[in-house]
Amino acid sequence: MLKLRKNKKGFTLVELIVVIAIMAVLAGTVAGVTVSQLNKQTDNANANQAKKIADTIYTELVEDSEITSENMFKALNEAYGSAVKTGEAGVKGKSIGVTVSGTGEAAIYKVEYIGKKTNTTYYVTSAGGVVTTNPAS
Repeated sequence: MLKLRKNKKGFTLVELIVVIAIMAVLAGTVAGVTVSQLNKQTDNANANQAKKIADTIYTELVEDSEITSENMFKALNEAYGSAVKTGEAGVKGKSIGVTVSGTGEAAIYKVEYIGKKTNTTYYVTSAGGVVTTNPAS
């Protein structure tokens, strides 16, 4: 009987279960950190995109003081495609919403990104430029 135990090789079931449990805990931790960092980077990229869109709107307002909001929305859709939702708030974490209040010189464009972690809002007027606080309030 003793001779059989000496030649026995391999791992017991308990040892295997303990190793698998430790690996599962480590994998869960790494996955959680990775997803968090990906969300943060997506929010940063989309916030930068919102700033670029606000700058584009301001440039169009300065270059063409007669531009209408319909023409502005057409230009944004051509330049940025489906990333911009005109006339509505953006889809959380996926798109940037552009809305306009007022007409002509008094028009205020609101560029808003609602992220998974952070929100970014810019207000654009031909006179005030791109700002982060609503000039109407």
